Amino acid sequence: MNTRLVLTSAGGAAVALAAVVLAGIMSPPRRVEAQNRGNNDEDQLIRIGYEIAPVPLNLERKNGEQRRLVGLGSYIVNAQADCNGCHTGGAPPNFNYANNGNPYFLNQPLGTVTDPTTYLAGGSPFGPAVPSSASVGGFLPNSIPPSYPPAGYPTDPNTGFPYAGPGIVSRNLTPDKNGLPEGGHTLEQFKEIFRTGIDFDNIHPTCLSPTDPNVALGICIPPPVDGSKLQIMPWPAFHNMTDHQIEAIYEYLSVIPCIDNDFAPPPAGAPNELRNDCGDTASRHGAAVSRHDTQPNARR
Repeated sequence: MNTRLVLTSAGGAAVALAAVVLAGIMSPPRRVEAQNRGNNDEDQLIRIGYEIAPVPLNLERKNGEQRRLVGLGSYIVNAQADCNGCHTGGAPPNFNYANNGNPYFLNQPLGTVTDPTTYLAGGSPFGPAVPSSASVGGFLPNSIPPSYPPAGYPTDPNTGFPYAGPGIVSRNLTPDKNGLPEGGHTLEQFKEIFRTGIDFDNIHPTCLSPTDPNVALGICIPPPVDGSKLQIMPWPAFHNMTDHQIEAIYEYLSVIPCIDNDFAPPPAGAPNELRNDCGDTASRHGAAVSRHDTQPNARR
């Protein structure tokens, strides 16, 4: 009888302990809960988006719903996708950061100090889409293709290895004088870029053969690379975004300052690719208001 009582009590204690452990698993610590509060709430993301936008935003002609999209787009561009990390027009030593604001340097405070004069203006070099296999000591076993470029391509005088195509340079994402992002793309074109990676400018087509004249010009990319697609851009991941998210990015890019990038080296064969028709910039952005004064009514 006593043994039975002890076993019953032990079983009850085990059940109670399991309940406590389960409750601990299901209920996050109070500090974490506070950090997570609102993270999945779009109003919260919109508020953060306006707080972290590193440049003045021209919201003069945007309605309430468009302003919400701008805030969400800023959050995606600046807090999630780090678009400026690749599309900056900056150069060493600070790249996309302002002078004395590079967080990777010693004795720098936490946070991001973006250089607004190069923000999303394009011009960052990334090298060829696929390097010559000879330049990297060969590809891994069973790679497809086993080597690159295909046989017959001439030696690139700049590298001393078989020609592997031009270096890829990031594009200018700032809007033109009409407020169309990436120098004039419509929303439908922008969505197609995100969904399929299409390069509407087609500046680096696939080489037709080793004797293609574009090889000598250093413009085309040897197969199997598809030159009709934007290389480097992570569109294979971005294509999973919803229309709502892509529209938010588009709206955000439509209100940032236009930059006519005449300071970064352009892509091979496309000397005007980074240039932008900003028109009367002073007129377009003279009415731009500070990002800190443009937050829609969001739940705090």
